[in-house]
Amino acid sequence: MNKFHVPILIILMFMLSGCVLSLLNSYEEPEQAKFVGEILDKASKKLQKKYSMRTIGTGIGMPDGVVTMLALSFEKTGPLTKEEGRRIIVDCVQEILQIINTHEKIRPYLNNYPFSARDIEVRIFLEDKFRNNIFDPSYGVISSINASIDYKYTSAENPKRYMKIEEEKFEEALKMVQNESKK
Repeated sequence: MNKFHVPILIILMFMLSGCVLSLLNSYEEPEQAKFVGEILDKASKKLQKKYSMRTIGTGIGMPDGVVTMLALSFEKTGPLTKEEGRRIIVDCVQEILQIINTHEKIRPYLNNYPFSARDIEVRIFLEDKFRNNIFDPSYGVISSINASIDYKYTSAENPKRYMKIEEEKFEEALKMVQNESKK
């Protein structure tokens, strides 16, 4: 390579890196992603305060810009009875649904409107007051996924594996909570 090629290569490298940086700086977050962020933030703050929980994760299903699923995960001090856990998980799903279904700007981007319990995922990981895992006979995780509520139990001998899972349909749990509040 002669001495004229080196400066030309350097100039070309600067030009190419400038183009790449220009492309990266021109990226704009899709409008629906901003709305989803607002929805998850509002729901998270409301549920944290209402149930003394800590948000530990969020999730979004948004293939090709279409919102198909929203998820929130929390940590909460337990143990809780099954009835207490049911009330909390049902209310969490209902609160998220109320927030998303009343957010008019997100509607054009939703896979289906109104969103339903099938489109929301909520997980609550329970721990004792010292932030240790909770074991059988109390459940350690309660979740609502795909319109099904799961109560998961682990043992101290094998805390990373669920030894027992109880399941109920979201609609059945909702009816139980509604009947309980009528009493």
